[in-house]
Amino acid sequence: MSEIPLKQNSLDINLADVIPYTINLDTSGDFLVLTRGVMQGKIQTDSILLEFEQELNIPIADMLFQHTKTGNLILRIYNPPVVSEEDVISLFLDIVSRELSLSLVNTDTKKPLIYVTPEMIGGPLIGSMYIGVIDRGTNLLQVRGITGCPLNCPFCSVDEGPTTKTKVLDYLVDPDYLVDTYNHVVKEKGIDKIEAHLDGQGEPMANPYLVDIIQLLNENPKTNITSVQTNGWYLNEKLVDDLESVGLSRINLSLNSMQPKLSKKLAGRGDYNLEFLLEMAEYISNSKISLILTPLWIPEWNDEDMEEIIKFSLKINKKEERYPTLGIQNYLTHNQGRNIKGIKAKTFAVFNNQLRDFEKKLGAKDLVLKPHMFEMFKTEMITNPLKINEVVLAEMVLPGRTENEVIATAKNRLIHIADSKAYNYGSKIKVRITRNRHNIFFGKPIKN
Repeated sequence: MSEIPLKQNSLDINLADVIPYTINLDTSGDFLVLTRGVMQGKIQTDSILLEFEQELNIPIADMLFQHTKTGNLILRIYNPPVVSEEDVISLFLDIVSRELSLSLVNTDTKKPLIYVTPEMIGGPLIGSMYIGVIDRGTNLLQVRGITGCPLNCPFCSVDEGPTTKTKVLDYLVDPDYLVDTYNHVVKEKGIDKIEAHLDGQGEPMANPYLVDIIQLLNENPKTNITSVQTNGWYLNEKLVDDLESVGLSRINLSLNSMQPKLSKKLAGRGDYNLEFLLEMAEYISNSKISLILTPLWIPEWNDEDMEEIIKFSLKINKKEERYPTLGIQNYLTHNQGRNIKGIKAKTFAVFNNQLRDFEKKLGAKDLVLKPHMFEMFKTEMITNPLKINEVVLAEMVLPGRTENEVIATAKNRLIHIADSKAYNYGSKIKVRITRNRHNIFFGKPIKN
């Protein structure tokens, strides 16, 4: 599209200055495309202009979305009426807040993305294995703000990634809502020295609000440690610097091979860049953030890599004193995940003995991990209000991530309900609770 000359009686608003998204016109010019991290949505330009005409009395013919020569997207208004720039910006932000959520997708997985807010749920975000806060009876709380992953690992325990065969959509939790739930759980637990650990069914660093979340978690005086689990796909120096500036304590980084070809195979992506990941691991080790490498040891696949990964860790992570620097994981099979055919899991007795052999051979310490090494200890869990076989009348609040699954809420807890073919937001469903371990709830619908 050619550049339109600026007239003296024109008002230009640079949209990048008013909203924290990358904003572009699609190739047709019919939609604004707003992107923040993996969150992307579209809003029809005619819809926006029509509302400006109706609310601010600006003729549609006098308005235009236009890319400048510098690449910025502006809203240009010719012959602007007696309205302030603030009024225009306020209405634009209002339109975005109402319409963007209707078209969101996760650019990693290409699945629909639901932005989860407290208004949708009506209580703390507790009870789901997908999102929210999970308390398993220790001082470590799992904080889950996003689902979906850019990798297609053949061993993924929860079948995440673009090639998933089971997941049909993704969630992204409003960051204030996520942290409010964390603060709610911390208050109920009534203890100090909490670790807020960002993990999930997906890649936590895909969260476009990650830095803000870490900062907010650290503002709770009960928070002692903030940590993030990651496959490293989104790591870069700026992100590490930003996370360091808001006080992130530790990064748990998956590094499964020191061989470029095998690394690509284990990530399920031909563009996986092992060299860059190793550079980022070293960059983290030179920051104030602690680094633990967490390779998955897959028998017959990456046996030779374990020794090389240990040597690499010993080389780059000499200054670490607070935590272990390696968290080698034993390969296990999972009913709901992807498993590598023909590979059998080792018993933990065999696995731990092999780790002890590495300790002796390489001079590595603490390869056989214990909770106290991470300042973890047992605590009372928060109240579990739903009992096995209890029947409750729950309210549907979200479509589930698998076919015929819905998420409902009862007694301030989320419940996963399978085999429910009729999702209708806000409607009631009678449910029998089938699982309630660690305040993660599953139920089956009861037919009237």
